[in-house]
Amino acid sequence: MKRTPKPNAVSAHDFKKLVMPKSLAVSPDGKYAAFTRSWIDEKKNKYFANLHILNLQNGESRQWTFGEHTDRSPAWSQDGKRLVFFRRELGEDRIYCLSRDGGEAELLWKGRGVLAEALWACDDSALVVKFRKSDPDEEAEKAIAEGKEPESKAPACRRITRPFYRLDGVGFFPQDRFHLYKLDLKKKSMAQLTKGMADDGSFAISADSWVVAYVANTHRDPDPRPFDNDVFLLNLKSGNRKMVHGPQGDKSALSFSPDGKWLIYLGHHNKQDSWGVEPVHPWRIDLRSGKLKNLTPDYDRQPSDLSLADIGFEFEAPKVAWSKDSKYMYYQVSDRGDTVVVKTPVSGGDPAKFWSRKGQVALFDVQNNVMVCIHADFENLGDIHVCENIASPKASFRRVLAHNRDYLKSVSVAQVHEVWIPSTDKTKVHGFLYTPPKFTRGKIYPAILYVHGGPRAQYARVFFHEMQYLAACGYVVLLTNPRGSQGYGKKFAESIVAAWGTKDYEDIMSAANWLGDLRFVDTKRIGIAGGSYGGYMVNFALGNTRRFKAGVTQRSVVDLQTFAGSSDIGFYDNLEFGGYYWENPEGYKRMSPLTYAANVRDPLLIIHNENDLRCSIEQAEQLFAALKIRGRTVEFLRVPEESHGLSRGGRPDRRVIRMEAVRDWFDRYLKK
Repeated sequence: MKRTPKPNAVSAHDFKKLVMPKSLAVSPDGKYAAFTRSWIDEKKNKYFANLHILNLQNGESRQWTFGEHTDRSPAWSQDGKRLVFFRRELGEDRIYCLSRDGGEAELLWKGRGVLAEALWACDDSALVVKFRKSDPDEEAEKAIAEGKEPESKAPACRRITRPFYRLDGVGFFPQDRFHLYKLDLKKKSMAQLTKGMADDGSFAISADSWVVAYVANTHRDPDPRPFDNDVFLLNLKSGNRKMVHGPQGDKSALSFSPDGKWLIYLGHHNKQDSWGVEPVHPWRIDLRSGKLKNLTPDYDRQPSDLSLADIGFEFEAPKVAWSKDSKYMYYQVSDRGDTVVVKTPVSGGDPAKFWSRKGQVALFDVQNNVMVCIHADFENLGDIHVCENIASPKASFRRVLAHNRDYLKSVSVAQVHEVWIPSTDKTKVHGFLYTPPKFTRGKIYPAILYVHGGPRAQYARVFFHEMQYLAACGYVVLLTNPRGSQGYGKKFAESIVAAWGTKDYEDIMSAANWLGDLRFVDTKRIGIAGGSYGGYMVNFALGNTRRFKAGVTQRSVVDLQTFAGSSDIGFYDNLEFGGYYWENPEGYKRMSPLTYAANVRDPLLIIHNENDLRCSIEQAEQLFAALKIRGRTVEFLRVPEESHGLSRGGRPDRRVIRMEAVRDWFDRYLKK
């Protein structure tokens, strides 16, 4: 008899085995879905992504592009016969086109810069694309002309004249910003359609393909005014341009209705909103009268994917899709540990969950009343599901393509339990408790409390590789969504505005005490870990309590005053922290973990990335110096070249090093 092999324990290297869908586009007839599938070459230590086409009727998937490329952003022509996508090659961004009938990809255009999105227009004779040009560089241009990859070299100096001059994960901006261009497919020439000091935002093409709607900030000094946004309509035939009259504010996910009557955006009109607190709603613009209407004024959930994990998906731009008859809209909503698709009538009213399955709908698209979703949960990693007729009262989904099934069968995973923990003010804190795969009754385990970043995000019902790894190493792991998180309404999210380290800290301490009261957890061997805002909370907690035996802080915030000046987005921290630091010095001091560094007595590992532009490494340097000079037990792991997002998209070997460093630290201090 053949023995069934025993499942393996989850290892720090396992994320390298996974393939994950990264983008999605359904053909206009609803018969095919184009998606990119990412994979890791372990020998080259790099990520790549190729384009695949899925037949939604029979479930057959076919790979359309091959090789060590990172293909992205597929978009179908309006007649469904062609597909364009982007690829980075030899120092340029390029636009390729494939026929649905097969054949080689045709190069449509290439240029030095970054392409962000493409939509078909003008009866499929043109593309409207968002593009940002690189600064002139004679050496790079010469290398490209010779067919070589240009060297990455820093300039002799950088002249900075604006507060928003860099972005984490991107680096320093060129002089140009993202603007819209029209690519004539016959002439293969690009013509610039928009200009301005700020990046153009969301854009959409009308159903007749001749009108572009786009969001732009036209203020002469847009950086400190991120919500001075208006909607514009540009007729590609006549060249006429007009602004849609209405209040300025946050605006995204523009979408024309199929019947041409409506234009929708997701947004709000609070120009003093802090970091994603103000509820976002679908706003309907009547294209005949110009009248504006909030379709869901009483709905208190954010329409975007705010679910955190470390494989496969990052926050995608929110999207609005339509039923074929233009009566209903569909979009994502983050709600109490799930990301779901909801359905809202164009006449208005609270949305209803269209698919009740828990977990994360990370991507979705709708064409011809066919909806395709990429779904993940604790037991699924990016499976593709289809609903053939969203208009039917009996609409249902079926899975057409699974990903990573062999891997999931090969490992022994942690059991994950949904929990609600009582905190102060009768607040209940939502969380997920991971218990080791070979959990033994009567055994007492060390535990780790993990705090997420954001803070306006949520831990969710998704497969989280790092947490599975720590559980496999013998830890009980608790993930919580304390006050300040999204997914639980505006009041819950805004409770820590200008008050970091108050209600959120109370919730974290309540979670730690609840964890320590579990009969299988050693109350004296509980550690705390987190990244970004989660790292902030590690620092703050260790300076205000001896409840934790050890901590690991990653890419963290330490001193809010210097953070405001050193972060890529620090120039509008005033909206979150009750004014600029010179306007609220006592508040900044009270909220800053550095204020309490002298009280830190428990062992702390500091992990920080040297190219982090969101939370500059000077934050970690300050904390390390403050503790080391005082003789505390502290170590500092500096990771070269990596940005803020190391744990999700950093170089594979460095991701492994980081995870193993977290485990080693807790092994040293929680397993004594």
